[in-house]
Amino acid sequence: MTKPHGLEADKNEKSNDKKVAENVANLIREKIMDGLLSPGQRLIESELMKEFGIGRSTIRETYLKLEAKGLVELRHQRGAIVKKMTKRDMAELFAIRQQLEGMAAALAAENIDKGQNRQWLMQAREIWSQDYILSNELRHMEENVPFHEGIIGMAGNHLLAKMLQPLQIPGYRMQYLRLMTRDYCEKSSDDHIKIADAILAGDSETAEKLMQDHVKSAADLAQRIPGLE
Repeated sequence: MTKPHGLEADKNEKSNDKKVAENVANLIREKIMDGLLSPGQRLIESELMKEFGIGRSTIRETYLKLEAKGLVELRHQRGAIVKKMTKRDMAELFAIRQQLEGMAAALAAENIDKGQNRQWLMQAREIWSQDYILSNELRHMEENVPFHEGIIGMAGNHLLAKMLQPLQIPGYRMQYLRLMTRDYCEKSSDDHIKIADAILAGDSETAEKLMQDHVKSAADLAQRIPGLE
């Protein structure tokens, strides 16, 4: 078997670099999610290259992927910085999410009988009636992400999903978690059940309104995150 050479070898090398960059980006994302990298913290290129055993071109590809996910900001001569937000930034971000996630819920209701949508949502709804969701804020947050992502997926609009991807606040996950009370978890769980019921009923108008109200509640809590200017 002959080895690839010339342009083919270059393509294989670039493909491998992209895969490595994606893997490293996911590992850095986990650090941001876990609060090991804080909003405003600069990512040290040389340290990351040493930690992950990668070259400068790969780390820069990693930065681009993190930027596309809304996790870091790229600044001239300062490299990558974990995205830091102000209260205004947070309000504007949630205002957009409110409209887009409402739209996703409405589209999900229209698509409820396509593929495995109904079966998946019935299973997802069952999760939100369990007591462990109410008494464990971390589990609540962990279940919250796939619920919202699942509804966005049910919408069947790839551009909508792409627009929502960077509109998250992973860098503030731990601060947000500390603000969550049992009362908040109970209200949020009830919201999820009502949203699921509206989608299962094919009621796009109600699903949209309920999702918008739910995201607004999350926005109100986010404004209380310490350190926002």
